[in-house]
Amino acid sequence: MAAHEASAKAYSPATLARICAKENELETGRKELQALRTNVEQSVERARQVLRLRHELEQQRLRIEERRRLVEQQARRVEEASGMSEGSDNQTAAAHKREDEQDIVQRIKRLAVTLRQDRIILEDLRAMLARQRAQVASVLAFVYPVELGDDGWTICGLRLVHADNIHGWLASEETAAALGMVAVVVDYVAQSMGVPARYPVIPRGSRSVVVNPGSTPAQTAPLFMLRAGDRPRLRAAIRLVATDIEQLLGMFGIDDIDRHQILPNLTQLLLAIENSSFAQ
Repeated sequence: MAAHEASAKAYSPATLARICAKENELETGRKELQALRTNVEQSVERARQVLRLRHELEQQRLRIEERRRLVEQQARRVEEASGMSEGSDNQTAAAHKREDEQDIVQRIKRLAVTLRQDRIILEDLRAMLARQRAQVASVLAFVYPVELGDDGWTICGLRLVHADNIHGWLASEETAAALGMVAVVVDYVAQSMGVPARYPVIPRGSRSVVVNPGSTPAQTAPLFMLRAGDRPRLRAAIRLVATDIEQLLGMFGIDDIDRHQILPNLTQLLLAIENSSFAQ
């Protein structure tokens, strides 16, 4: 007890004030981290909702295709029945065929009505899916803000330094953390769009990796650099992620981009997803 009091007296008022300020900063950071975790969990739930809507949309499309096939089949039967009735001399048989034709025509009309209703439902589901995707993109843009500052583009305030310009542990870790956030956004967007990325990313914070399935066997490239010898692999990994972003932008008809500008392209991708919901 006496030792603790002696230790406390050893601090000057200015030192104690700095300690209190640091404690307040830590508490503020903890609250911000908790809010960020909550936003990420909400984003995950929205992504799951998008996947469920995609499944419903696909099921609805298959039902429409099946009903269209039935309509075409019934139409062919009407044509066959008409041809057979013209060449028949049996009036009773012809009457039965005409009744069959009328019955088939009525069924075709009912199927046509159902088909129109299913198309309306399909369009509604598409619009709902687009809105869900836009919500996911909006949350991602909020949780992982990309901004243009005096030092260039940043994500969550972290710079994405070119692999050739990384010198020192601090620049290496900053770039690794930034690439980890890029990997999260690309992974979420690919899942919400229902499109497998050409080079799947595995988000692991500042130790994220990207998979190259074209190699035999499939290999992973690190989105971080632990030593100078990792520079070529990091450079290759960044190119793969840039290709994924280019692939996703292509789904919105955007192909005139500079592949090297990862963060601006990522912002353009999220904006394209949000804007697509207004086009539905």
